Amino acid sequence: MLKKLIYILCIALIFIVIAGERNLKTIEIAEPTALLPETEEIQIAAAEVPVPANFSKKLAAGESLTIVFLGDYVTSPESLPDGNPNHVNLLDKWFADKYPGQVKLVNAGMNANTISHIKDRIASDVLSHSPDLVVISAGLNDALGGWKIPVEEYAKNYQLIVEEITASGETEVLIRTPNPTTSVDQNIKMLAYMQASRELAAQEELHFFDFYQVMADDIHAKNISQSKLMQNSMHPNTMGQAYLFDKFKVYFTTELFKQ
Repeated sequence: MLKKLIYILCIALIFIVIAGERNLKTIEIAEPTALLPETEEIQIAAAEVPVPANFSKKLAAGESLTIVFLGDYVTSPESLPDGNPNHVNLLDKWFADKYPGQVKLVNAGMNANTISHIKDRIASDVLSHSPDLVVISAGLNDALGGWKIPVEEYAKNYQLIVEEITASGETEVLIRTPNPTTSVDQNIKMLAYMQASRELAAQEELHFFDFYQVMADDIHAKNISQSKLMQNSMHPNTMGQAYLFDKFKVYFTTELFKQ
């Protein structure tokens, strides 16, 4: 009787093992071939995110690059009435000497532009050049010009510009804050716009050259005469443009090219 019972138990155990193996094989085949719907959505979204560009690596690799300088009067080709080269012209020559035939500079600065004016010409004046890097400087006219653009509108349009430029994943953005003016009252009005620029650069992980702060620190710490650098209360003269070029060159070599 005991032998019979043992025999029955052994037969039952064999059936249990066989059934378990069949179920295990079914699970092993089914699980890897299907994702949960939310997992599929995450993978699709990740695949659609463009691979970020890297200007400094392309430069070091000897690739051809285009930089667009986007801004207002200080950036524009007409920024110096005496016809002397402004900071963009000086940077163009510097790049040509340092990286012969490799870097093309496009000056898309325009007199009397606010961030709203700039936003309207991104496609025609920036994206048409397929740039690798776009340097943007705005804020003087927004804060102090006749338009008096509210800082909230300034920040919103600035972000829209950045999003449009970086949408392809092929272009990087460098925000340059404008120069301080010779008026304390005007500089106080500019502070909120400078802060909005800093916050946008941090939020969007953009390159950021705080020229406003650099110049302000130099004026106070080195006892530099700001009036010698300005053609009027708001705009740099030939010496001021050369000063901007020099500080920009330092930023490029010590910050941007090493990122």
